[in-house]
Amino acid sequence: MTELAEVKILSFEIMVNLENEKKQAIEKFLMWLQKLNELKIFNSRRDFTSQLGEWLIAEMYNAELAESGKQKDWDMKVGQTKIQVKTHSKAKTTKRANTDFKYDKNADIDIFIIVVFTDEYKIKTIYELPWKIALNLKTTHTKDPVITWSEIPNEYIVNLNQKIGHNNLLKSFLDTN
Repeated sequence: MTELAEVKILSFEIMVNLENEKKQAIEKFLMWLQKLNELKIFNSRRDFTSQLGEWLIAEMYNAELAESGKQKDWDMKVGQTKIQVKTHSKAKTTKRANTDFKYDKNADIDIFIIVVFTDEYKIKTIYELPWKIALNLKTTHTKDPVITWSEIPNEYIVNLNQKIGHNNLLKSFLDTN
């Protein structure tokens, strides 16, 4: 066999192995996605990032998720306190640093929480805004209103170590690097 033929065979074997590896990864992902649905971490097949953020906050705050994903204004309750959660996963190259805010002052929300994940779904930042503060931070000079993260006062940044405490499940979302 010629050297060129050996290189072609080796290249083909590498390609087949890579395709098998991709196939196995997708199958495992789909299997775990189904498991996450069974465990009620996700309640539908819609936006993965939003559901993960809502579940994380519900666990962190010991909140009860709304029955319907289409619940007007809020996603969960702690007692009678209604919480709306917006979640982002930011790639290292993404420049956007704000959250859409399409609510009016009469929305049925007490706390507006913004969860920002890294591109690896580790918690980067969580902002916990009382509703009146969120309303005051909403831009009025843009076509689509947003809350710009850099304008949120530091006092509304959640202390993750304090909030998560000794909960090992939630600690898995912390970036240990």
